[in-house]
Amino acid sequence: MIGRFILALASVIALTAAASAADMYVAPAPPGPGGYKDAPWFPSWAGFYAGIQGGWSQIDDKQHLSSPTFALAIDNPADGGVFGGHIGYNLQSGRVVYGVEADFEGNTIDKSFVIGSPFVNTTGREELDWQGSVRARLGYAIMDRALLYATGGWAYGQFADKYDTAGPTFHQTVDSTRSGWTAGGGLEYALNPKWSVRAEYRYTDWGTHTNDLNVFLAPPGVSKDEVTEQTVRFGVSYHVAPGYEPLK
Repeated sequence: MIGRFILALASVIALTAAASAADMYVAPAPPGPGGYKDAPWFPSWAGFYAGIQGGWSQIDDKQHLSSPTFALAIDNPADGGVFGGHIGYNLQSGRVVYGVEADFEGNTIDKSFVIGSPFVNTTGREELDWQGSVRARLGYAIMDRALLYATGGWAYGQFADKYDTAGPTFHQTVDSTRSGWTAGGGLEYALNPKWSVRAEYRYTDWGTHTNDLNVFLAPPGVSKDEVTEQTVRFGVSYHVAPGYEPLK
């Protein structure tokens, strides 16, 4: 599913580039105050902006369970929706746009799986409750209203690993706030000087986290949990102090 989203995003970018090649022209500088109404306008991406975003996320959760007498590897993919908001600030030099952005989202990823051990069957559950990031952005303005950009930085999120044995019944929940890195890119398009829409893909590596387990490993052992995530997002942004800038 993520692959189809990436293909669709690439198609949009390709079509936009083709339209740019056909229609690109250099407009004169906008007239003085009060004269923008009937003139072609070019957005300046500089300044503060904020908005909302949503999309679809897919994680690949590899767990390596082990104790002195037992070892098991589990590959547990899961997916779910994301929804949240973002805020950022841009600087601009000609067509080059650079800045910083932060976002925060809720995540609906919640996947159950069965762990078969020599001792007792156990049901596991992986949850990603929320996530956020602080990233740099670097973009290049194309056509008169589009911004093609790359982004990357620090990611953080709240995970919950839950384990329940069949009997005798034991329960264990391991909550962990994890850090990682995230990188990707997207296309943003200005609908007017104040509003823009975007489509974005990002890959996130949450690293390896170790949980101490005592519910079904005999003697107690550990789970080394490796999680990566792919997410496609669509968003809308409001630009607080938009301006006009002729692109050269």
